[in-house]
Parts: sequence; structure tokens; C-alpha cells
Amino acid sequence: MQKASPRLAKFSRPHLPELVSRNRLHMLLDKGHENSVVWVTGPPGAGKTTLVAQYLETSTKDSIWYQLDQGDTDVATCFHYLHQAVDSPKRGSSVHLPVFTPQYLSDLRVFSRGYFREIFSYLETPFALVFDNYQEVGAQSRLHEVMQAALEEVPDGGCVIFISRADPPAFTAKFIANSQMLLLGWDDLQLTREESDAIIELRDYEFAEPDKQQLYERTQGWAAGLVLMLEAMRREGTPVEIP
Repeated sequence: MQKASPRLAKFSRPHLPELVSRNRLHMLLDKGHENSVVWVTGPPGAGKTTLVAQYLETSTKDSIWYQLDQGDTDVATCFHYLHQAVDSPKRGSSVHLPVFTPQYLSDLRVFSRGYFREIFSYLETPFALVFDNYQEVGAQSRLHEVMQAALEEVPDGGCVIFISRADPPAFTAKFIANSQMLLLGWDDLQLTREESDAIIELRDYEFAEPDKQQLYERTQGWAAGLVLMLEAMRREGTPVEIP
């Protein structure tokens, strides 16, 4: 019996350790799912990827996670790997998608719409197609044309989620104007004081109230900064006092 090929990390949803639930953001993502497009943007360590991965675990029947890199700036490469991402054993039979060849570059939008129409037909609603690290796509890449065409084909119950360190590119303007896209930015992603306290508790720290407040003020709602500071304290045996 032939073993199934291992899934590439490029298509693997991040493994989640025990996490603090961010219900207020999940509610916003629910609203974005209704609009069909979500753009999550913020600095490194803001919790973008973790938030979306956690949301998908409870809010979708089907999902595809696609981690972009600089190679995907070439649209042929992206189409090739997208086929692999969709062709999952859980979908039973083999997935048949159009094969991209250079002749389609002259009418990339038409090919892309048909391609994503087929992809979406294989997914069970409610579903999400996630493109992580969208900041890796070059400004001049024709992949932006591909994505615009994809968004025009999202059916009811489907959603495309972009995760990026950069603001949305120009092709998203019409979706924003038509209230089809939700933007979650740094102001949304910053931890609340309650979320900061919950992370401290989850990691088995006990701080006095003034110390919790000082930690929150020092990290300014930056999730990675809080975790790094707590881990530094653990390694160095730092007492309750905040450095």
C-alpha cells in the first residue's frame, strides 16, 4: 500500500499550543467571513497567524492554508502549488484543475477566474482560503491580478483571508468600497489588558496588580513582546519586580 505524501509546510496550518481565546477578534472575523474577504495586517509578533489559525479551528468546515514566499511572485509557481494545496486526501478523489501554461498570460484574469471557480467548488462551506505572508509578493507581480480575479469568484459561505505585515494593495480598493472586505489592523490586534493578564496566568506567573499593569504598559499590547519578556524572566530567575 502506497504511503500518502507528507503535506508540505507551505500548506500546513500552524500548530497551536494552548492559547488565550480572543473572542472579540473572532467576532470580527465572523463579520469578515460574511463579507467574503479579510485582510489582517500588523507588525511581526502581533499574533496575526495565530489568530487566524485559532479561528479556523472552530469556525470553518473546510480550509486551505497557503504560505506565500518570494517564489510565488511567479504566477506559474503559485498555480502549481495551489493545485497541491487543494489536492488533499480528505477530499476523496483527485482534484482536477486547469493547467496553467504561458499562453494564458495574455488573459490572466480569465484563466484565474476559472481556476478559482474550480477550487471553490471542491470546498465545503463555510470555508476559508488563507494566504499567509502576503508581504512577500512583489509590488510588480502579476499575482495581484490573480488574487483580484479570485476574490470575484468567492461564493456565499466562502472567505479569502490575507495575512500580511503590509497594508492592502491597490487591487483590494473596490472590495473595500463595496463593503466586501474587512480590515483588521494593529489597533485591533493589540492585546487588551484582560488578554495580557490571561497570557500571564496561562504561563503560571503570579504578579501583583501594579506589576501586571507595568508589564502591559511596557509591551503596549504586543503579544510577542509580552511572551519574550516572561520567558526572559523565567530563564534569568527574575523575581516579580519588572526590570
